Amino acid sequence: MAGEKLPAGKLPADLLRVLLRSFPITDPAVIVSGAIGEDAAVIDTGGSELLVAKTDPVTFVGKDMVRYLLAVNGNDLATTGAEPRWLLVTALLPESATSEEASALFDSLRSECARAGVTLIGGHTEITIGLPRAILVGCLLGTVARERLIRTAGARPGDAILLAGGIAVEGTAILAREHAAKLRAAGADPVAVARAADWLDDPGISILPFARSLMDSGGVHAMHDPTEGGLATALYEMAEAAAVGMRIDRAAIPVLPECAAVCAALKLDPLGLLASGALLAAVDPAAVPAAIDRLHAAGTPAARIGEIVPAAEGVRFSDGVPVPTFARDELASYLERQGGRMALRPSEVK
Repeated sequence: MAGEKLPAGKLPADLLRVLLRSFPITDPAVIVSGAIGEDAAVIDTGGSELLVAKTDPVTFVGKDMVRYLLAVNGNDLATTGAEPRWLLVTALLPESATSEEASALFDSLRSECARAGVTLIGGHTEITIGLPRAILVGCLLGTVARERLIRTAGARPGDAILLAGGIAVEGTAILAREHAAKLRAAGADPVAVARAADWLDDPGISILPFARSLMDSGGVHAMHDPTEGGLATALYEMAEAAAVGMRIDRAAIPVLPECAAVCAALKLDPLGLLASGALLAAVDPAAVPAAIDRLHAAGTPAARIGEIVPAAEGVRFSDGVPVPTFARDELASYLERQGGRMALRPSEVK
């Protein structure tokens, strides 16, 4: 019997949950493996540092392809407290690729790895028949001191929920870049649209500096990278990973003005919009002032948006209304309604 056709984007959580459970982990060296909400795998190699690994693809063609690859993989390592160190890249190039384009790709790898302090240690390259555009798949490895490992599952009742960065950088930037004319026609402020279109470059989507600031401030029990499905999905993922509930102050969520304007024009919910560029954390309440001060001193917006509660209380706003769920990211839903599909953001399975 033919199964249900799956939409573009992440595998539905219910399906992914079942599939992951079919792979029992029998190797005692594996500390963290594939699970809803966990951003990266963690392996104990017996030393004072743990090995952290993540793989993610980038499927758009552009001058920032390699920087994007390092950012999306580095973000997931950052949520464990790890520092990125080594990169493997699988480069699948279309039949139209030229030697000049291949050379440019390697030039970009060389410069971006140097900028990020990451060493390219190998991978694979090929010209792939039938491929319409280049696809890069990164496998980023890093290390974290054993006693400093952070897990999404580490959130505990009583913790404060912090959000570093604003909502929603990546989804707003893509909409502003690719659909500026429609936004202006829908009444969005052209100045706000123009500002948001630059967000993939500045501030960018890397959350590594945010994670470093939080780790230095202490008291961090869990971190998570909001991506596809937005902040709302990330909240549910963290709650599931840690077997807890959440009470969220809707008014405290730092929805960026440009994001609010773009979403209002297109009738989208900012909480369900692709949100790379923000970092969700569960922190000991006593450490919150120092954490926010450190983030603000680094120029990073940060806010306490709620608290961790027992699982029986669910994931709700302060007024008792459940935080909305999104079967699909708001960006993907919008593009589908327009007859298109997500062209800039790689699909993710976490």
